[in-house]
Amino acid sequence: MSDKPESSKTQLEEHLIQPLFQKDFLSQLPVEVAYRIIGYLTPCDLTVCAGVSRTWQRICEDDRTWRKKCLEKGYVKFDAPSFRFLGGWATNRANEEAGITIFSHMDLQEAHQNRREREIAYGQCYGRSPWKSLYLRKQRIISNWRARAIQASTVQKARDDNAVDHLQVQSGRIVTGSKGNTLRIWNVDDAQPSFTLTGHMGAVYTSQVSDDGKYIVSGSTDRTVRVWCGQTGVQRHVLQGHTSIVYCISLHGTTLVSGSSDQTLRVWGIADGKCLHILAGHLETVSCVQFDGKRVVSGAYDFTVKVWNVQTGECLHTLTGHTKPVLSLLFEPERDLVVSGSQDGTMRVWDVRRGTCIAILISHERPYCGMQLRGNSLVACYTGSDVGVWDIREGGSCIHRLQDANGHTFNIASLRLLDSGLLVSSSYDGWVKLWDVDKGIFVRDLVRLQAGNPRIHLFHCVVNDVFEMFIATDKT
Repeated sequence: MSDKPESSKTQLEEHLIQPLFQKDFLSQLPVEVAYRIIGYLTPCDLTVCAGVSRTWQRICEDDRTWRKKCLEKGYVKFDAPSFRFLGGWATNRANEEAGITIFSHMDLQEAHQNRREREIAYGQCYGRSPWKSLYLRKQRIISNWRARAIQASTVQKARDDNAVDHLQVQSGRIVTGSKGNTLRIWNVDDAQPSFTLTGHMGAVYTSQVSDDGKYIVSGSTDRTVRVWCGQTGVQRHVLQGHTSIVYCISLHGTTLVSGSSDQTLRVWGIADGKCLHILAGHLETVSCVQFDGKRVVSGAYDFTVKVWNVQTGECLHTLTGHTKPVLSLLFEPERDLVVSGSQDGTMRVWDVRRGTCIAILISHERPYCGMQLRGNSLVACYTGSDVGVWDIREGGSCIHRLQDANGHTFNIASLRLLDSGLLVSSSYDGWVKLWDVDKGIFVRDLVRLQAGNPRIHLFHCVVNDVFEMFIATDKT
């Protein structure tokens, strides 16, 4: 203990110690050390510290630091904001005529002003740190989903009496199919029809657009798979060989795998239209298929899931355990994980490298309809209005049921789990709703179709991670 009077110690602190705390220690450290220290701060703290001085701003907005923050959150680069609020997407009156209510709909003038402000903000930030710009934009999009008004929309009516049976959005194209023999292609940017794919002699059950947008492939009850030019709609190839309905397809690059009720899968090169392999082994209809470029995973009505080597056509594993038909699959090749859903009321999580079952998720024996996987959280909907959230680790457990006073009142039509942990669900009750999966709570209503109108039903809702939503209904 010091023998000096208290006043003397106070003076010592004021003259010797406190000045040391007033120095800009960060600017005096080696750059590598400064970056290492800053890397431990939260994104919120980094933003605050960037306002201390020019030196701190340079260090806190270093692209390497923000890249690390993005990767920790799983954020990767995605397309710049689109201009879809212009042109066809700005037609709001059509929603009222079609009996569609979009909650918190933003008018066109407000949308323009919002766009200008956002361009200025992101533009300034992007010049200093593209990864920081990405992080802030991702956070902004999450906030938009939770609370922001929807900017613009349009209604496109079908040209016939057939309801849209499936819908997908890929590579700047919207593809819609019905129980008829055609597919309709729309331009995403202006919501205008581009062309119609005609040639199938039976109902089109499945379709897919290649990642680069060069090809569209479709499977039909006419037992063929057809390959179309994604830019013009010209038919490139008719892939013949299946002897019954083509129910499912999976495209990776220019290699396609198709599954049929003839109990086989076929591997095709869509550039030249040649059949590369026939995968035979299932004893009933092949109902679903996933393909990562090297391995094919297929589910069938024979209660099994099979894993194939696409290069040799060899069956690597037959995964048994389900007691009724397998209806759907999820495949995460990075983790060697497959999730299968069956009519037996269970979902099974498999290690496809070892060929073993690592979790069985049971849900009151209700038939399965759809599922999405993000990390260790699996979201599944069943026949009815119930949605469950499961943790696939340690055998599997249900952690949430997304159903309360704000929940759906009729069968779920589709769902999409976003990277942000938000879930968008649509139902035949005419509602599109937003949920927080991590907390298991309802967030808000997004869209409602006209109540009491028996001619309007919501069939499909496709959303993406940049606050865009595409909805297909039947003919109004």
